[in-house]
Order: sequence, then C-alpha cells, then structure tokens
Amino acid sequence: MLHEPGRIVSHLHFPLTAIVSWIRLLENGDATQVAMTGKEGVIGVYLLMGAAHTRNRAVVQKAGTALRLRLSVVLGSFNQGNPVQQLFLRYTQTLITQMSQGAVCHRHHTLERQLCSMLLLMLDRQDDDSIGLTHESMANLLGVRREGVTQAAKRLMDDGILSYSRGRITVLNRSALAQRACECYGVIRDEERRLLTP
Repeated sequence: MLHEPGRIVSHLHFPLTAIVSWIRLLENGDATQVAMTGKEGVIGVYLLMGAAHTRNRAVVQKAGTALRLRLSVVLGSFNQGNPVQQLFLRYTQTLITQMSQGAVCHRHHTLERQLCSMLLLMLDRQDDDSIGLTHESMANLLGVRREGVTQAAKRLMDDGILSYSRGRITVLNRSALAQRACECYGVIRDEERRLLTP
C-alpha cells in the first residue's frame, strides 16, 4: 500500500518495474481499479495540482522497483514551468484519458473484453508476458464477481490465448488478446504513445 485515502502524502513514487493500481473505495467496502501506473508515470501526481491527499488507494499490483522523491524536490522543478512541468501535465492527460475511458468501458463492454484490455495494459507496463494475478484479484480490479472472471478467463484459455496456473497468467497469443479487447485499450495506448513517447 503506497497511499491510503485521506492521508497526507509527502513523496511521489516513480515506478521503474513495479505496477501500481489506483483503487477507488466505496462506503460499503467495494472497490474498483480506476487507473494503473507503471514505468510511464508517477504515483502522487495530484500533489502537483495542489492536493495534499487523495481519495484513492494506491496498491502495488506487481512488485518491483520505484524511485521515491520528496514532494518538495519535485515541486521545485515543476514550478519552474520547464519541460519537467510539461511532462507531468502530459502524463496527467493520459491518466485522465485512462480514467474516463475506464468509466465508459465498465458501462458498455463485456467482462471478457474488459479483462483483455486490463491484461494488455499490464503487459505494456512490464517486460515479460506473465502476470501474477488471481481470479479474485482480477475481479476486485474490475469491480465484478470472481465467477465472471473465471468464465471469461476459461474462454481465453480454451482458445489458446492465455494459460493460468497458481495465480500466474501467461499470455500465449498477444495479438489474439488484442483482437478480443475492447476499443478502450487502443484509445489508452495511443494516448500514452502520443503524449509520452519522446
């Protein structure tokens, strides 16, 4: 757990190999992933916009390394209005796209298509084709019942797109996974490439 809702945060985290989910919690305890951040971004970007804390929880989904910098150090560069500020603002735009596309996706696309998109977004943020997630974890991230994820994952395994063993998903056919994903994956990926590729 990197950030908890309502807590004051004094550092930003820049994942290098880790992947972090931004989770939105409801009063009844239900939760859904609203965005994910990996090597393309920063955890705590809202601190640069003037907020002292967040309403989301930041949870490490894939263990790895990250840089941890004091907010005061990052703000020093950000407030100079130089290319550092422009990069943070471009990243913020990709995050807004990811969150807004996710809201549309959860309302209009099938669970299988959402699952494919989520797995592809995770693959884009790492260097291998294996993802450590249980069906329960995937269900929590998508805000759905575990049985639905199990059925969707089984169809993908039956079609030779994924293999699954003991909480580890291996993508066997990434192009087939992309064909089964909803349009949201492409929108998010293209926005990240457009705004964050040097």
